[in-house]
Amino acid sequence: MKTIRIKGAVLFLILCLFFKNSFAQQEQPVPAYPRITGFFAVLVPFGTFNDKGFTANFTKSSVLGLPFGFNLLKSDHLGFSMEMVPFMLSQNGSTKMNYMLFHPGVMFRFPHGFTITPRLAFQTDGRYGVTPVFGKVLIVKKDYQFFISLSEPARFGNNLPGSYTTAMQLGISF
Repeated sequence: MKTIRIKGAVLFLILCLFFKNSFAQQEQPVPAYPRITGFFAVLVPFGTFNDKGFTANFTKSSVLGLPFGFNLLKSDHLGFSMEMVPFMLSQNGSTKMNYMLFHPGVMFRFPHGFTITPRLAFQTDGRYGVTPVFGKVLIVKKDYQFFISLSEPARFGNNLPGSYTTAMQLGISF
């Protein structure tokens, strides 16, 4: 009688473990790859360094970017991103689109929503360069995510001195 109880208890534990794993897999489905996501953001440069010194945004003029694009996610750790950014300039009571930035890059994705995306930069005003972007997902919902990024663009070309800018980006991906 005692051996039947022990065998029954062991069988019960094995079944519990089997069903626990089955339910756990149903609760957390594995994302399918490749997967395409889109995003939209607001980019605010803090200031720019060049051979003439530091120029802060919102002093003599204001610059604002509106990045949008898509990500092709290949895995939990790697993806490709294509971003386009129209930049608006407000100066002396006038506002205009200053230039468009084409910004391809490779996404290196890390646990806890951290991402590093080194990007190439091609501007319609003749400037070019690189932009390392350090991102963090802040809020995760079923159909969208809010994120924040720190961008560190370096630009060259068009007979202008090289420049280095620091900017912050807030956005939503879906």
